[in-house]
Amino acid sequence: MIDFIQKYFPVLALQQRKTSLFLIALICITVSGCSVFDREEDIPAYLYIDSFELTTKSDNSQGSNAHDILDAWVYVNGQLIGAFEVPAMVPVLEKDTARVTILAGIKKNGRSDDREIYPFYQGVQDTMILVPGKIDSIFPSLTYHDSTTFVWIEDFEDRAISFEPSGTNVEEDSMHLTFDPNEVFEHSAQSQVSAYVEFDSADQKFENATISKFTIPGNSSAYLELNYNLETSMQVGFYAYDQSGTQIDRIPVLILFPTNDVWKKSYVSFNEDISNPRFENATFRVFLEAYGPDDNPNGRIYIDNLKLVHF
Repeated sequence: MIDFIQKYFPVLALQQRKTSLFLIALICITVSGCSVFDREEDIPAYLYIDSFELTTKSDNSQGSNAHDILDAWVYVNGQLIGAFEVPAMVPVLEKDTARVTILAGIKKNGRSDDREIYPFYQGVQDTMILVPGKIDSIFPSLTYHDSTTFVWIEDFEDRAISFEPSGTNVEEDSMHLTFDPNEVFEHSAQSQVSAYVEFDSADQKFENATISKFTIPGNSSAYLELNYNLETSMQVGFYAYDQSGTQIDRIPVLILFPTNDVWKKSYVSFNEDISNPRFENATFRVFLEAYGPDDNPNGRIYIDNLKLVHF
């Protein structure tokens, strides 16, 4: 009968073969004897990373140790395992002795969708014995790379302000210092001063730029770090000058939004703009610009711990 079907009804024969294969597969799933489904899963070892700590030099040549490291980029034996928002439990399939490297990840320009390894923080590396099923806790303590150049540091602790009025159509150009423990960023024996600007009306414009001009290589990573507490939006950017001191351009880089009375930190990337061939051999001044908040005629912006760094 089967031979008759295969000879005169090949389509039916094909369907019969498909049905038979399906039944065989179903039996394999049901019966534990099919070894293809019996492969044991590898049991990973685990690395638990709670948070990062940043250590800066005690002579203040590197400024504050405040940071906003959000991600751990984990490498094992030179291979990237992944980037994990801390605190994180990281599964690793490597066994026995392994070289573990952890690098610090940030939000570039404050963007959650643009996360990268911050190039100026030195990662941590250790040789570990990884045991399947075991959890090893790691507490990364970081420093700045020795090759980091700190072009400018402003933490206001010397009771001086390295900004001056700049821009056009500016109604409010005064930056003040506050010593109020309720206003100062992370008030402590080492942090007793922050700067602020107070507005009198919503249409007031503020702008200050650094008094000094800075040289930044166009082919190098360059970032501005700063802590801020804003009741209105603030724009960060730079002025560029040629070798005669004539202004070439004014470049807005990033807008920072109100923080709802919370101090935050941002890493503002300058190198994409500074690498423009127009700025070859140029010098730069950092500027801050803001307008009074619409809903608060006496609104303020607070800033602290500004650093301009490059390699």
